[in-house]
Amino acid sequence: MKVKTLRVLIIVTIFISIISIASGIYIYNDMRKREEASLNVSKTRKSLIKDENVLTKIKSNYSGFVKTTKDTKLYINDNGKYLDGGSINKNNILELESIDNIGLDNKYFKLLDSDYYVSYKDVTPTNDTINKRYLNYIEFPIEVTTKENVAYYDESFNQLFTLNKPTTSKVIINLDDYYGISLLSRLVYVKKEDVSNTGEVDSSEEIAQSVPAILYHFIYLNGDTGCNDIICHSEEQIDSHFKFLSDNDVFTLNTSEVLMFINDEINLPKKSILITIDDGARVESFIPFLEKYGLNATLFLVSSWYPVSKFQSPYLEIASHTHNMHTTGVCPTGQGGGINCLPREEILNDLKLSRETLNNTKAFCFPFYEYSDYSINLVKEAGFEMAFIGGSTKIKKGIDPYKIPRYPILSNFNVDYISNLVLG
Repeated sequence: MKVKTLRVLIIVTIFISIISIASGIYIYNDMRKREEASLNVSKTRKSLIKDENVLTKIKSNYSGFVKTTKDTKLYINDNGKYLDGGSINKNNILELESIDNIGLDNKYFKLLDSDYYVSYKDVTPTNDTINKRYLNYIEFPIEVTTKENVAYYDESFNQLFTLNKPTTSKVIINLDDYYGISLLSRLVYVKKEDVSNTGEVDSSEEIAQSVPAILYHFIYLNGDTGCNDIICHSEEQIDSHFKFLSDNDVFTLNTSEVLMFINDEINLPKKSILITIDDGARVESFIPFLEKYGLNATLFLVSSWYPVSKFQSPYLEIASHTHNMHTTGVCPTGQGGGINCLPREEILNDLKLSRETLNNTKAFCFPFYEYSDYSINLVKEAGFEMAFIGGSTKIKKGIDPYKIPRYPILSNFNVDYISNLVLG
């Protein structure tokens, strides 16, 4: 009996041990599974939070226009892999393609009208935009292909970005050492030495062979004390002239574009015109009409007469009409503007003060349309690159940029006169 009982006890002990071990293993595995499940839940939560943070950052950094926050890379999408395509400098404005529903797959923003991307981490939204006036120019019948690893520049020839791959583009501006082309949805310049190939392309667009410049003086709004002088303009006259230009999609130029046209550096559409206003009196009443119709004009300001702050508008360029030499009877000929006979240093000091007051403008207008070789040489020496006179003829390529003609507009000139200048 004792042996039998002992055997039973051994068997029971072994059985209990097996059960205990099995239970221990089960409990251990269960605890481990619970811990792993808890860890996975934690990881999932962290991943979700991270994704939410990234998505929030993507959305906050996206806009129609963005600015680079540092010198950074441009990317090319190669079957879902974003490869190095070049670099772009800090504080550059970029226009982006629109995104309907931003998601985590939008970590790279595509630049408008290009194959290039920028990381969401490297940009921030901006209210600044890109100047698109170049879209009004007529392209030259020239196509250029750049070399690899080429730099591209802005209008001041500061470097904007570099691209690793060659690009092929039509020429918009043709300077001595640079081509102006459209790239990354903006006008940029590339050195001619960085172009590997040029070729001719067909062009059927009609270009301007000459463009008129028109000259206004004083506008009098309804209710103002009238002016019977032939260089005074009624509100109705200005409104009708500007409405005609707007309705007929006439491209209103600035002085830089006129100079490039004279130098054969750009081609302009046939319907182009330069609107100028002389002196500065009552010009603040012109501005609402410019803004109403979206037209550009140039004010030739006698800078000692009126403060520049009086005439601020994105549609109004301000250039020089001297600082204080718009006075009759100073010199013995014509109306006697002092620029034709005063001492050299006195004239230069006036012209330089005018340029400094007017943001170093390069455009000048002779008082009373009177000039001489003496005054022209001093205008050049003062740093002006172009000067306007009277003359009532159109501006043509190759003319003397210091004798640019204009048509004075008189109080009795109706819309037909403007139409004949632009469309005739």
